[in-house]
Amino acid sequence: MKKITILGIAFLLPLGILAQELPLDFEVPEDDNWSAFNGATVETVVDPTNASNNVLELTSNGNDFDGASINMGTYIDLSDDNNNTITLEFWTPDATTRTHLLKLEGASAQPTATELYFSTSAAGWQTVTIDFGAGLASDYPILVLFADSGVGNTATGTYYIDNINGTNGAVIPPDPVPSGPAIVPNAPDSEVYSIYNDNPGFSTNFPVAYTFGTRSGEPDLDASATENKALKFNFGVAGWGQGEGGPDDVSSYDFVSFDYWAGPTVVGFDFVLISNNGGITEHKYQISIQEPVVNEAWTKVQIPMSYFTNIGFANTAFWQWKFSPLNDSVDNSGIVYIDNILLTQNLLSVNKFDAESFSVYPNPTNGDWNISGNSVINTIAVYDILGKQVMVLEANSNDFVVNASSLRAGVYFAKIEGVNGSQTIKLVKQ
Repeated sequence: MKKITILGIAFLLPLGILAQELPLDFEVPEDDNWSAFNGATVETVVDPTNASNNVLELTSNGNDFDGASINMGTYIDLSDDNNNTITLEFWTPDATTRTHLLKLEGASAQPTATELYFSTSAAGWQTVTIDFGAGLASDYPILVLFADSGVGNTATGTYYIDNINGTNGAVIPPDPVPSGPAIVPNAPDSEVYSIYNDNPGFSTNFPVAYTFGTRSGEPDLDASATENKALKFNFGVAGWGQGEGGPDDVSSYDFVSFDYWAGPTVVGFDFVLISNNGGITEHKYQISIQEPVVNEAWTKVQIPMSYFTNIGFANTAFWQWKFSPLNDSVDNSGIVYIDNILLTQNLLSVNKFDAESFSVYPNPTNGDWNISGNSVINTIAVYDILGKQVMVLEANSNDFVVNASSLRAGVYFAKIEGVNGSQTIKLVKQ
């Protein structure tokens, strides 16, 4: 799809070059980079009470804990026990008492997050002062505003925010950024159920009703006129996902896939499918456990849906999905970009493999598989239908023989890493 604003190009820059810092007065572009969640909407608009002023417009649909977050370019410092206040101007449409919530997240020391409720009970603008108290950290990189805090009256409606102020700390180092986007997968529309993807041609899509958790943005990674976004996660803060009102029947799809780019410090992360079939159950595929993590390169993961159904996922009742820190621990931190989350009936063919092509023969086999590439093959990892790694081999040549004599008859998947990219190929042992 085409970009419609020059501002979209700015998101190619590492976080920190457009350095959000306090006060946030919404008069400069870097104050606009908010992400709404759980059904809320957010944008910078002209102040309806003063046409010469810009403000943040936050609209709640009444869901508990809906709101918006911003990744700061300068840490918020709450380490001064004598002055740990955040102030902001907050506009409400009437005098109904409503309770909201301000939260700071992502500090390197305990407490890594801190939050306080605040109430509004007057129509129009009012100054809110929130004192977080003593014993807090100096490096909170994420500020979150919950329009509806889940306490008291439902906070449905539109609110305006201006002049969020407090104490700045150190400048946040830039996050790692991929040199370009993941390639849009190539597959027939009739075979695809799109969860997250830039291809507008896919007509069957996950019916998003709400989001949960915290993500770090949705940057456009394509420097050309074509838009190619990805989800950005900071697993030192939290995971993030989406849910639907359904649940949905996805039993006609045999594979789930996604592309990821992991920063240099990432040790792994969790991809979770959640079903709701008389009970809500979570089912993990763990990068670093089911397959090794690859750092600083776009990597495609293709998982048989049988892996999930064999560990209890109800494929007739797909309800939510999410990406989380490895083992749900923010100690397993790092920046990860995710793109092209798809359910498919067949393994994907991806255009980027034109430059790195592999062939396997004979396939099926009752003996060996011969694998050839048009350039050097680095490693070959073989997985069974449940996603368990059964062998990993160092090739370091254009041609390699995989001895399948120790494997039982069945379907396997070879993840082939070459000097120019990787590819997953289905293998059959007779």
